[in-house]
Amino acid sequence: MTRNHKTAVELSQEWLKENTKRYAFKKLEREIIQTGACVECGSCVAGCPVDAITGERVESKYVPVLTGKCIACGTCYAMCPRTAILDTDIIGEYSNVWKVRALNDHKRQDGGAVTAILGTMLEKKLIEAAIVVGHSDDNLWLPAAKKVATKDELLTSGGTFYTHAQVIEQMVNCFKENLSNIGVVGTACNIDAIHRLQSHPGSVFNVDSKPPTAFKVSLFCMESFDYKGLAGFLKKESIDIKKVDRFAIAKGEFMVTVDGETKNWPIKDLDYIASSSCAYCTDFTGINSDLSCGNIGSDDGWTTVIVRSKQGEQALKLAVKEGIIEAEKIDDSALQAVINTARSKMNKRYKLKSPH
Repeated sequence: MTRNHKTAVELSQEWLKENTKRYAFKKLEREIIQTGACVECGSCVAGCPVDAITGERVESKYVPVLTGKCIACGTCYAMCPRTAILDTDIIGEYSNVWKVRALNDHKRQDGGAVTAILGTMLEKKLIEAAIVVGHSDDNLWLPAAKKVATKDELLTSGGTFYTHAQVIEQMVNCFKENLSNIGVVGTACNIDAIHRLQSHPGSVFNVDSKPPTAFKVSLFCMESFDYKGLAGFLKKESIDIKKVDRFAIAKGEFMVTVDGETKNWPIKDLDYIASSSCAYCTDFTGINSDLSCGNIGSDDGWTTVIVRSKQGEQALKLAVKEGIIEAEKIDDSALQAVINTARSKMNKRYKLKSPH
């Protein structure tokens, strides 16, 4: 049977039309070609069904150029190795996405899902301890990673910090104490560090005769801030960081609550105090976790929870069965809000300065 490439191209276009948002060449040009992210593979040139893109040599560099009429079929953008078009490209693999709310009245951030689920796991002895982030002993809002071994200890650690904390160091300290089953809450970079340990053939996870396990909960994260810079920013706004009751980020706004009063700023106003490492991170949800949690996509008082593993599914269902949380599947528009935010973070890589 003779292969018909033209038919395959037509089928490819039809699939893109039905399953993805299609982007014209101009978007590829703006995000990939002009920024220096292009790898000069020729995928966009060869894949254009109407031959509207030509690869030209500019000072020995291969540059895709629009030389015909773009029909906005989306092929060039979708097939480029530097773009993210599928949902799983942007928020990773997942089985279900829920909005979750704790049913008790404990101290919470958003819907309290993380605390409620880990608390249930501790009570049922599915984990021996959890690593969470709380206030340091010496400096309020300077984060410190801490081991908690009971639900009551966990309830004192609610809230979100926007500065790096050494959660992996604390996890390994638990292993040094011969604990084996640890829950860890962190941002995508923390979860990636655990994933590296779990996947590397020379790590304790893979050479120990009785390897430890880590249940990974990732918090949605656009960026973290330098603590000194954050304190200085608030000081300019006449706010003492030590008197802050709550930090939160929602709908592009950075919010600070002091004495029951909330003040907010566009998150871009804090770009100059962002951690330098955040410029290299494109993962908003934490794709290597068991559960990813955040407030994007859910109503006030609820947490969006992306379930990625069998262990994550079991932990969520257990908390529901025990009456600790309630959970509802989120709708397509809510999931799209998560995807859009994640895409926004991913696209930051195109703003990095080219070394050439």
